[in-house]
Amino acid sequence: MMFAALFAMGMISSSATADVSPWFVEEVKNNEAVLSPGTTTYCDKDFMVQNMSDETAELHVILGNGANYVSDRLAPNAMKNYSLNGDYGFSGGWDSSRGTRIEEARIINSTGGTADLKITCK
Repeated sequence: MMFAALFAMGMISSSATADVSPWFVEEVKNNEAVLSPGTTTYCDKDFMVQNMSDETAELHVILGNGANYVSDRLAPNAMKNYSLNGDYGFSGGWDSSRGTRIEEARIINSTGGTADLKITCK
């Protein structure tokens, strides 16, 4: 079910940015990556997400094998820190990861508009 939701969001995002292939993986260089809508990256450390635009951005963070995930929104120009321990409450299965070290997170920019997200792996 989660896969279907993520796939559907990818189709919405990719239709807004027809020139970007759905779920294009951006490489992390010098611990940073910039995600356009419909793109994704991976981080194996705690990380910060910064909305680099003047519009609200939407993102998904998937921990490990996908059993623990969160859908989140960032206000224009806002920043937010995330932990691979998942030690904060969100709906969507994130709570079950509390205190469990996850080796990797997948970050997806699911914005339907034009907001870019800067990801900094710490």
